[in-house]
Amino acid sequence: MNSCLKNFRYSQNSINTYKSCPLKFKYKYIDRINWKYDDIEHREYYESLKTGTDFHLLCERYFSNIPLGINSSTNTDFQRWMDKVKKLVPIKEGYLYLPEYEVMFNLDGNIIQAKYDLIIIKDNKIEIWDWKTENKKFNYKNVESRIQTIVYMLLAKEVIPNLLDKDIDTQNISMKYYQPEFDDNCVSISYNNEKHKQNKNKVLSYIDYIKNTNYNKEDKEYKYELVKNKKHCKYCEFNKLCNNEEVDRSVFEEDIYEC
Repeated sequence: MNSCLKNFRYSQNSINTYKSCPLKFKYKYIDRINWKYDDIEHREYYESLKTGTDFHLLCERYFSNIPLGINSSTNTDFQRWMDKVKKLVPIKEGYLYLPEYEVMFNLDGNIIQAKYDLIIIKDNKIEIWDWKTENKKFNYKNVESRIQTIVYMLLAKEVIPNLLDKDIDTQNISMKYYQPEFDDNCVSISYNNEKHKQNKNKVLSYIDYIKNTNYNKEDKEYKYELVKNKKHCKYCEFNKLCNNEEVDRSVFEEDIYEC
């Protein structure tokens, strides 16, 4: 195992990065290369990421009962989005709201962390909410198999009931993705014991690959060769580094850049 991974904290971002391209994982998490474009087009892309960050902050304020600090005349998009969120997820007495809630879990000696946009505890039920502000509408067909879904629901079952001293059945956990720009409704994903078992095995399998890949040519002990997923290159900010080709900004994957 690479020494840089000895105390590594796995997340949906790092696992998803490896899944997308092991070489990209090496650049980002082993070599710690921060590759960012400074031309006008890519500055516009990073500005869109800032929009997402600002919207997440507004949601955190709302569910923390803090004044939002916006008004309809100066922040029309944010005001419109927040009106939708307030209508879809009104704050109700007796429910526990945990915005920007971060947890960690030791899974067979591997530390996994997740930061939820919002957790709602409704009696003996857990609702996970995730806000998405990208301009391209979701392809919901594959949303259940996203690494984010797998990691978030796994940790919700393993960690949150213990932290809150509650007995919460797996089938009472759900995850909801919401895009305020496009939909008034969310995409809701259910959970059960079989999915939980599968998710645990998937995460452990990905971690095994990550820990046992040959990132350094001098390493003697490894199970998996370091490969480049050429199909992913056009999505990757390291395309210029790997292939001396520009990146198609319009197809960047948001998951890779989320906090």
